Amino acid sequence: MKNLTPRQQEILNVALELFYKRGFADTSMRDIAEVMNVKAASLYAHIKSKEEIMEWISEDVSTRFMQKYDALKNPNLSALEKVSILVNNHLLSMYHNVKLYDVFFTNIYRLKVDFKEQHKYLERINDYKDLAEGIIREYLLSLGLADDENLMLTTKFSLNVLNNVYRYIPEENFDLEKHMYFLQNVLLYGVIGKK
Repeated sequence: MKNLTPRQQEILNVALELFYKRGFADTSMRDIAEVMNVKAASLYAHIKSKEEIMEWISEDVSTRFMQKYDALKNPNLSALEKVSILVNNHLLSMYHNVKLYDVFFTNIYRLKVDFKEQHKYLERINDYKDLAEGIIREYLLSLGLADDENLMLTTKFSLNVLNNVYRYIPEENFDLEKHMYFLQNVLLYGVIGKK
């Protein structure tokens, strides 16, 4: 995330809580100010708009997911190595800040909340999603799954589970090694009936 002043960080923290509970569209600058016990007009000394907060969130989330993008494209890695990096990166990015992740994917990716630079972040995340699907597909093929409609459905199902695991495993119960093992081996092998 860009270097925020302490006051901007405080605004972000309050806004993030409200966006998480109410959604971006149902949260106003006045709501943020009310929680902070200040006048809404005073917030504009620190931020341009509510949309700027979404830019901060979008930049942070998309940057975290893209950290391993080049490594994931390395043709010298095996399918297992790539899926391991993918699952690890995905889980670490998500569990870095679950609320940040949820606000981004719910409000920007799914609901398409509009703000000035939205297209840039959506493009980055779509590139990552396409790469992730390709890696999962390659991994499933390496395990012997036939290249048919079932492969496509299994790939999308696997990425959907990966995207939503935070909804089922609270942050306080998250264990990277344990959950990475489950998602990489039990889920994927189980889908095709091996191991």
